[in-house]
Amino acid sequence: MLNLLFAILTSTGIFITFKYLEKFKIDILTAIVINYITASLCGYFLTNTTFSFSNIIQQDWFSISILIGILFIIVFFIIGRSTQKAGISATTLASKMSFVLPLLFSIMYYQEVITGKKIFGMIIAVSAVLFSIYKEQGDKINRRYIWLPILLFFGAGTVDSLVKYAQQEYLNSGGTEEFSTLLFAIAGIAGLITLLIRKDKLRDLFQLKVLIGGSILGLVNFGSLYFLIASLNNSGFDSSVVFSIVNIGIVACSVFIGLSIFGEKLNKVNILGILLAFIAIFILTN
Repeated sequence: MLNLLFAILTSTGIFITFKYLEKFKIDILTAIVINYITASLCGYFLTNTTFSFSNIIQQDWFSISILIGILFIIVFFIIGRSTQKAGISATTLASKMSFVLPLLFSIMYYQEVITGKKIFGMIIAVSAVLFSIYKEQGDKINRRYIWLPILLFFGAGTVDSLVKYAQQEYLNSGGTEEFSTLLFAIAGIAGLITLLIRKDKLRDLFQLKVLIGGSILGLVNFGSLYFLIASLNNSGFDSSVVFSIVNIGIVACSVFIGLSIFGEKLNKVNILGILLAFIAIFILTN
């Protein structure tokens, strides 16, 4: 259960850090690059084995880690583009609801046992997410760009599904640190290439506030992946339950923190969503 709790807290920490990056007017792209470099260094220093490239390329998970690393940076760009063109509400909804895909993947591909209680709990979980992020006066959706949040939904869901696959097939007996190191390093390299193409952003990479903000983001980002894999390995719950609990936990924590720290307002639907989140967690864990 501790791994589940830490997975929720570190993932929530990502959203908090992004809030502060915006508050201190830190360029998101450069902070993301520093974040991936920091996260890869975390994996490197935490590994107990000798880290060498010749050893890494022989691992069964080498190819999938490269794929996930590239998808990480692509999904980030989709989030940014979707926010600008399709609106914040549609982008947030697509991002939060993407957990449905790894949930379905776990059930269908690994043939996890389906019970009436689990189905009911998952329906409550999906409802909790929808209600928690509902805004009475949200931004209007530009229908011309509706394909962007749809692409984000499938992109983010695919990333989580691939993480589940890597955990089940290659990481259930160790290797999480090495896997994470390569994955984040690939994402960082892709980000650096982007900065080299956009030379106007490259000089911002070494600003002190970018280094600090990006490093904090990298620490919680690494923790979110590390504890998610640890939860899938050790929690004792089916992975479909783990994904449900982690995502509704993130939403509930984000709403509470938005209310207490950032002064965001809750409507009645949001309050209902938080109550449903706790009900869903109780149903899925008992």
